[in-house]
Amino acid sequence: MKKSCNSIKAILSLWIIICLFSGIGLQAQGNPLSVDPEGLKIRVAAGQFVLAPDLETNLEKINSMLDEAHSLGVELIVFPELGLTGYPPSDYESIDYIKQDRTEEALKHLQKKALKLDMAIAIGAGWKDDAGIWWNRAFFIDENGELLEYYDKIQQTSHERKFFKDGERLPAFEWKGIQLGMLICMDMRYPELWRIMRKQEVSLMLHLAAAYGGSVWKVPVLEGTMRANAASNGFHIISCNNAGPTPMMISAIYNNRGMILAKANYAVEQLILQDIIVGEPTGFVEFQDNVYQLENNASE
Repeated sequence: MKKSCNSIKAILSLWIIICLFSGIGLQAQGNPLSVDPEGLKIRVAAGQFVLAPDLETNLEKINSMLDEAHSLGVELIVFPELGLTGYPPSDYESIDYIKQDRTEEALKHLQKKALKLDMAIAIGAGWKDDAGIWWNRAFFIDENGELLEYYDKIQQTSHERKFFKDGERLPAFEWKGIQLGMLICMDMRYPELWRIMRKQEVSLMLHLAAAYGGSVWKVPVLEGTMRANAASNGFHIISCNNAGPTPMMISAIYNNRGMILAKANYAVEQLILQDIIVGEPTGFVEFQDNVYQLENNASE
């Protein structure tokens, strides 16, 4: 009996030591602040919710999350890809259910909401331009209610191309003195897009996603992809996916070393937030022009 008690004590002692050292490691890795003390300190958030094929339902959830974020002092929030209008490739054979006039009204409502709450908003919507072309678009509304920039998804899936045209521009833009960029969902799998953003001195990336209804093995793979994108390019990332069903990635906020600072629960409608310091882009990799020359040589 005495030997058994001693064995149990030894196991408990080892477990406590492991927990202590694990806690120290997690605390060190989870440092929420950038290494740049001269940067801008901001509170950012991602609003993960289940997309509906109905604008009014989505807008109700967005408004609720905006109010919650405001009560918590959030200055910039990111919502999912096509967060306003829903994701037609999953829900419909046609895109006709999206009413452009209602989408425009909802966007104007969010501009007024951003001004009222003093909060910047990144939100996605299916958008039809004056030529009748549909785009999978992400909008950035600043805290003054101004529509500061937009981005149309470039790397679309084959079923998305049945609805939307591929994007033709990759803008970087200034907000509060820092360079921002936006990408949408599967864009994450193409390192060239992140590299272009890095060369434009972007230090904070906003990633809007609607990755759901597929294979759950992608959850750790896509998390690793996002970590690598952040660490390789030296910028922070706010990534917001929808909440399901069966999400293929989880909303998270990454620092410029590729560490996860905040992460949503799987398939749960949830607001996550984090304080970060965003300064000049940093990172271990400096891109050299000779990389492009090697690419040219290989094609000759």
